[in-house]
Amino acid sequence: MISVIYGAKGSGKTKRVIDAANLAAKNASGQVIFITDNADSLGVNPDVRFINLGEFGVKSEAEFIGFLKGMLATNFDIQKVFIDGMCRLLGLSAEDLKPVFDAVAAVAENVDFVATVSAASLPAFLKPYAENN
Repeated sequence: MISVIYGAKGSGKTKRVIDAANLAAKNASGQVIFITDNADSLGVNPDVRFINLGEFGVKSEAEFIGFLKGMLATNFDIQKVFIDGMCRLLGLSAEDLKPVFDAVAAVAENVDFVATVSAASLPAFLKPYAENN
C-alpha cells in the first residue's frame, strides 16, 4: 500500500508523517523506517529506524529507487516505510515523481509506504494514493 500526504510547504506534512511513524512503531510487528534528509531525528520514536538519506549520497531517482530496493532486499522484517519530502529529497516536482512511485508500487506488495509530497494539488497518477488532507 502507498499513501501520500501532500500540501504546500509549511502545511504540517512532516508533523503528520512523524506522528504516523510513531504510531506505527507502537503497533507494528515488523520494523518501521523513517527516511528524510534531516540530521535531526525530529521527534521520531527511537523504535523507528531513522535514516538521514544525506549520509548516503542519494541524489537521483535511480539512486533512491536502488536504495529502497537494497534496503528491502536485505531486511525482510520491514513493515512500513515513511518518507518525508519526496520532492525535496530528489530535487523533483510532484509531476516528475511518476517513475519513483511506479518503482515503489512494484515493491509495495508486503511493505506499506507513506510519503510526503509538497504540492498544492496532486498530479493524476498520485491521486489514488492521496490521504484525506
